[in-house]
Amino acid sequence: MKLTIGENIRNFRKKNDLTQEALADRLGVTYQSISRWENGATYPDLELIPAIAEVLAVTVDELLGMPQIEKEKRAIEAFDELRRECIKRDYDAYKIVSILRDIRRNYLDSDSSWRPWTEGNDRAFRDPKILPEVRLLAEAYLERHPMNPHTIQTMAEVEDEDTLEDFLSKYTTSFDCSARALLFNRYWRRGDAERFEPERRYQLYQAFNKLLCPSYLLKWGESKELKAAADKFMGTMLSLIRCDAVDDRPDIWISDRIELGIKSSVRSISSGNHEQALSQLEAVVKLLEDTMMITDEILLPTSNRFLNGMEWRAKEDWMNRDNNPDSPEERMIYMATHMNGMCSCYCIFPGNYYDMLNGKSFDPIRNHPDFEKLCERVKALIVTR
Repeated sequence: MKLTIGENIRNFRKKNDLTQEALADRLGVTYQSISRWENGATYPDLELIPAIAEVLAVTVDELLGMPQIEKEKRAIEAFDELRRECIKRDYDAYKIVSILRDIRRNYLDSDSSWRPWTEGNDRAFRDPKILPEVRLLAEAYLERHPMNPHTIQTMAEVEDEDTLEDFLSKYTTSFDCSARALLFNRYWRRGDAERFEPERRYQLYQAFNKLLCPSYLLKWGESKELKAAADKFMGTMLSLIRCDAVDDRPDIWISDRIELGIKSSVRSISSGNHEQALSQLEAVVKLLEDTMMITDEILLPTSNRFLNGMEWRAKEDWMNRDNNPDSPEERMIYMATHMNGMCSCYCIFPGNYYDMLNGKSFDPIRNHPDFEKLCERVKALIVTR
């Protein structure tokens, strides 16, 4: 790879309104050295590279002129290495700190820079030996990507109690006045129907999501009886939410329908109604099969007139289920909606549901021929590479 460091020094120097003499003074070298670097006659000493990058307010990679595709490849390797170390039972705290520092200095603008905040690294990030570097990464990341919810949510989880309030006071408000909530009120009060409509749909969708989430219904450590009641409540709410569904085709509620269908079958098993449980599982497996038939990107129905216009799209993709860079990728269906910089998404992995069917809750019908066939149908949908 041809080094373009001399040309880059010249370009970045001019962007910073520095003369060769001024740059030389900052670095403690002669202006003739700067001239020779910029003309390509010589290269700076290796030890000077970080100092030059700092003075010119660029990363070392930018200074060296590394092609973007190569830089992105290195970024992905760094994120993979971070995840690989964080999932170890006995992780190396000092290695994680080194990786985080590398990411902070070089890869904040990577297309994959969101990964440290979404891949379940919280256990390692809470480590007192690692947390200070996580704070630095969060501050740098939020400077580039203000109010990023994944970063804020992660820090709210991993920060220690002594510094949590300071972090929240800096990046949130006492009443959590999010941009989405503020825009909702702004457009509603101003009668701005065009801008209000997408905010209204988003707020309604989020309200539906809360109704379908057990953590909003149950106290911590609630009894099995109340958990079952919550499952039944969510199933009833889902039926009301899908008030305009014309049939059982895949819609934006696929994940909720499958998981609540599985929970309903478990309740039927508990009450001794095995035939009903099998019928409920048949509907679940059929929905999963229909979903996994998706290949090219399609627009999914909302099954609710009040959400009409909210565009959820689904397409096939490949990903490892456990966020382990060394695990095989599984074919899955990726579903997402985008609005004004906001993205909501989830993935349908048949392997997840196959694991559920192998849980103890299904032991009473484990040897039933129909249940065995249903399990085989789900297993047939699992494709890895």
